[in-house]
Amino acid sequence: MVGRSMFTGCEFEDMPDEDGIKAVRTTFRIVEELRVAERPLGVSELARRLGLPVSTVHSHLTTLVESEFLTTRNGTYDLGYRFLEVGGHRRHRTRLFEYAKPKVDQLAAEFGDEVGLCVPDQGRGAHVYFARGDEAIGTDTFTGIRLPLHATATGKAILAHTPRDRVETVLDRYGLPEVGPNTITSRDALDAELDGIAREGISYDRQERLDGIRGVAAPIPRPDGPSAAIGLTAPVGRLTGDRFEHDIPERIGNIAETIRIKLRYA
Repeated sequence: MVGRSMFTGCEFEDMPDEDGIKAVRTTFRIVEELRVAERPLGVSELARRLGLPVSTVHSHLTTLVESEFLTTRNGTYDLGYRFLEVGGHRRHRTRLFEYAKPKVDQLAAEFGDEVGLCVPDQGRGAHVYFARGDEAIGTDTFTGIRLPLHATATGKAILAHTPRDRVETVLDRYGLPEVGPNTITSRDALDAELDGIAREGISYDRQERLDGIRGVAAPIPRPDGPSAAIGLTAPVGRLTGDRFEHDIPERIGNIAETIRIKLRYA
């Protein structure tokens, strides 16, 4: 039967499988190492990086290639696009993406900059969709990138509308690393910032992750899950004065509220 374990109801159902767990961990270590390397790697180099026997790594690589999660060429291995397919499926089956995507596109066309949709994921901010207007510049962002929540406008908007005990858990795990010229690295300063965002409903990135880049974001509270956020980023020269402090914040806030209402009542 589809979706049921072949062992359901048998004597093995509750038995721990330490070897199986270890194998799964090894598989994900290989995937992560290929992600970090940002280039194809051979079996020997992967084994050396991971401190594992070549035979073990080769066995996992073969399985991953057969499952179409990795590609192989000239004795090297790289991530396959099936990961993108899996992530895309996860994204497309949410009402949030259905309602937010056209609004992200609308804001990007209206202001000419980069606009993104961000959701919390394991203590990071996963940017599940971007749209770029005519004046947008290319940065290091791409669909699927996960960034520190404390260092972006969207991330802080999410934190400001997350229960404080959960925020503390995230900060205890990841800390407040300095990733840009104006990153907030003090918990007291971050608490004050989050209090202000919760009151005003708008979050700002003042070159906190990337030098020369500012951002504006608004939270999207969800009735059936953690808050998301929609945000715009642009060079400092394009985000100044009323445009930075009033025009864009007001528009993004209104768009976020529209999405929130649709999620609740549609």
